Amino acid sequence: MNAATLREHLARLDAALEEPARLCVYGSAALMLMGEDDRFSLDIDVAGPYSAANERALSDAARRIDLPVNPPEHYIGDHIEWVGMSRLCLAPPHPQDEVILWRGSRLTVFTLPPADLVASRLIRYDPTDQADIQFLMVQSRLRLPQVIEAVDRLPDAFREDALVRENLVNLKRDIERWTP
Repeated sequence: MNAATLREHLARLDAALEEPARLCVYGSAALMLMGEDDRFSLDIDVAGPYSAANERALSDAARRIDLPVNPPEHYIGDHIEWVGMSRLCLAPPHPQDEVILWRGSRLTVFTLPPADLVASRLIRYDPTDQADIQFLMVQSRLRLPQVIEAVDRLPDAFREDALVRENLVNLKRDIERWTP
């Protein structure tokens, strides 16, 4: 899906829901809704613990519009990835910092501030993550100290993770390379 398809999925999900839902998205879906129009993805990453939704009702509505939640691994279509706490490399949101990305009649989609989204990408830091980080850094005029603070807000399992810390050093190197 691209940004336009993502918005269509959200509109159809909004129409299919029978009760309100607030979804905290991150990853490619957040970036597409923030204006990274050339980005493509098969999934909408939803931070389950930070969202407010009846999971069964959401799953039923999503299935009715052919946008399954956590389909089998071999599934190759667009879908929602409901991410639980043990895999969630994302700081908890604070209501005053939430960034509303999309709103319908029943569905509200929000994310965290850009620095927190950058910190969440440091668990992998592959070429796609690097491009997403560069987009966020440029669009939001982020500086490294803001990202360091965001890393310190990550859940305990990721805050001191060796790979996250190593990729923070890699990011520092890359920021110097990205800026003239």
